[in-house]
Amino acid sequence: GWLSLSLITACDGGSDAMVESRVNNLVTQMTIEEKVAQMAGSGAEPLPEGGVLWGVAGVERLGIPPFRMADGPRGVAPVQGATTFPVGMARGATWDPALERRVGAAMGRELRAAGGNVLLAPTINNLRHPAWGRAQETYGEDVQLLTQMAVAFVKGAQEYVLASPKHYAANSIEDTRFQVDVTIDERTLREIYLPQFQAALVEGGAASVMTAYNSVNGQFCGENEQLLKHILKTEWGFNGFVLSDWVFGTQSTLGSARNGLDLEMPVARFYGDNLLAAIADGSVAESLVDDAVGRMVRKKLEYGLDRASGLGAGVVGR
Repeated sequence: GWLSLSLITACDGGSDAMVESRVNNLVTQMTIEEKVAQMAGSGAEPLPEGGVLWGVAGVERLGIPPFRMADGPRGVAPVQGATTFPVGMARGATWDPALERRVGAAMGRELRAAGGNVLLAPTINNLRHPAWGRAQETYGEDVQLLTQMAVAFVKGAQEYVLASPKHYAANSIEDTRFQVDVTIDERTLREIYLPQFQAALVEGGAASVMTAYNSVNGQFCGENEQLLKHILKTEWGFNGFVLSDWVFGTQSTLGSARNGLDLEMPVARFYGDNLLAAIADGSVAESLVDDAVGRMVRKKLEYGLDRASGLGAGVVGR
């Protein structure tokens, strides 16, 4: 039979205090090398049936499982045989959150069946111009539509796996996405570009969030102090983990580690040995590493990854 992740969490996850005690105990037992290894991806892991999942190391000796991720705005990718759903824009045109929750659940279940446990979706950026290269991937330009569809998708997906809404934040241009600095006033940021992310994380309960490539008000999103430290983790009280967009979503060691990027994907460029060196010379406090690793371990425990016997997060056969 199949048992949903949400039911596992309700039945077996334990109290918040119990989870926090386990998180602290596990992080305390890790070496600094084990901690840092969990803060960067381990690359692509080929699947026997075709396609890949993107890995992040766990700590086998402590029973902490790895993450195994796949893209997901229009279906679990690149996994051979996964369903290709209508694009986000087409699903947004239904204005039907109940249907979108079913889509999220279907993708989550397929990823779970492939052995994955983190779905890199939904895309909830504002469609500001029809020529944006990722226009088809998001739901539309209306903030209320983005908010309601995001919450629905996240709740559906997280019946089986962990969701990762993206790309946080103000990512609405393609060709210059690595260079553009979005200069934006506080009211516009708060009313147009952030409500859907806040809803996906707070109301939807998303376990993680992916940062964008672009800069906002002078800092890259992957090391943006206002977005990550002040708004996301302090103001919204987000206790999940923050991962970078692939390759160029991380731009530094010190800025990223100090300002709230928990996980560099898909491999270590600025974390890994560079982060170990920064910790050794005191440039990065080990307490920041403990917080980042603790966030990932917390979600693994809350969503039962440690009890899935290598089968992934969400549905456990019994």
